[in-house]
Amino acid sequence: MKHIFRSLTLFALSLTCGLSAFAQTNPNRMLVNSEAGYKGFLVERVQDITFATVEGEVKADVEVKSVDEELIVVSITRSEACQGFRLSVMPATVADTYYPHPDYMIQKIESEEPTLYYQDFPDGQISGAVLQDNTKYSVVTVGYDQYGIACGLCRADFTTPRADIVGSPKVTTTVKELDKYTYTLHCEPNADVAGYAIVTAEKGVCQQQCAMFHFANFGDMVRTWGIVSEPAEARDFTFNDRQPGTDYEFFVQAWDAQGTYVDCDTISIHTPGLGDSGDAYVDITLGNYVLADWGGEMLPSQFITFTPNEHTSAYRYSVYYAKSTGDYIGYDDYKDEIQQELCSEAPMAGMANWFFYEPLTTDFQLNPNTEYVVIAAGKNGDGVWGKINEYRFTTPSSPSSASPVMVKSASVTSESGIVQRPYSPAVRNSKGDVSVRLKSKGLVLSAR
Repeated sequence: MKHIFRSLTLFALSLTCGLSAFAQTNPNRMLVNSEAGYKGFLVERVQDITFATVEGEVKADVEVKSVDEELIVVSITRSEACQGFRLSVMPATVADTYYPHPDYMIQKIESEEPTLYYQDFPDGQISGAVLQDNTKYSVVTVGYDQYGIACGLCRADFTTPRADIVGSPKVTTTVKELDKYTYTLHCEPNADVAGYAIVTAEKGVCQQQCAMFHFANFGDMVRTWGIVSEPAEARDFTFNDRQPGTDYEFFVQAWDAQGTYVDCDTISIHTPGLGDSGDAYVDITLGNYVLADWGGEMLPSQFITFTPNEHTSAYRYSVYYAKSTGDYIGYDDYKDEIQQELCSEAPMAGMANWFFYEPLTTDFQLNPNTEYVVIAAGKNGDGVWGKINEYRFTTPSSPSSASPVMVKSASVTSESGIVQRPYSPAVRNSKGDVSVRLKSKGLVLSAR
């Protein structure tokens, strides 16, 4: 009897293991992926999967006929296969961000505008949108087919009228000083300027920020994030920590006694560059290996000096483990990819500390008795990258106890896993992440 019971127990255990293995190897979730994410279903609840065909485009063409303070008059015509549509009114800066990505735009519209319309509107009236003067907006529609599937997007842009300007406000701006790392501009407002604001950044950065933080009006961004002079007065504005050979923009937004913006002035600035047409090269010099203060903790620290030659306009450097270790890649295993990344341009304008320009000495947290590779490369005045300097070394078995005087600062970990004391702050001071968003909930579309 005991033998039979044991056999039954083993059989039950085998069956349990078999069912467990079956559950692990057979999918029990169905995931439908799109650009904006995925929607999941329990397989046991899916009764049927069917593929259907809908002929023709599914969209609602939109045209803006007129705009005033209270109403946007539009013409909206559905395609033959379009059963219904939703619409939204948003700043054109927001539409520029979302429209190239239909799934995200549809997701945005559906979260903000619950109403579906099932008719054409030859003379539709949109009410409920809060619009600013002299600002570009977009009316965006998304069409739905007979299955309720969101399909095509359509967009029509318009610019709201500007209120009458009081007087002739004007700020005259001149560049007083300009060198590789600094520029000074002088702003002289006339008597009709009630106030003005200025902001500066690398070329293209302010436009990116305006769209990213959903400012409806570029002037609002300048006034929110910039230096404001109100009441208006003549002033000099000096900006340090610039980069050589770089295009910058200086924006001046003025307003009249009623607070109405005039056109924003843009002053383009190019800082003098370094280098020439020769071969760029960066020398690497190994310094002391010591115990240094890293946030109150004494850790092994290797000093390295990087010295660009006279032909170099900008350079980059990095330190890698020679061999892959733990979660970090080794230089010898990914040499081609690492060198390609080293000799690259910043992925976006305004990326702090992507390049270096002058000789510098900095230190890195490096383990004792470990092989490392230091690499550096520069580009010349014509933007041509020179030869990569590759310096391989092994740290001593132990660091010296003597430590040079260092200014305490936060450390930075690169993707190579090497921790470096930053040469200069990686994040510059800002006015804060201020976001101005127009939410168009409450829009009403009616026939005239």
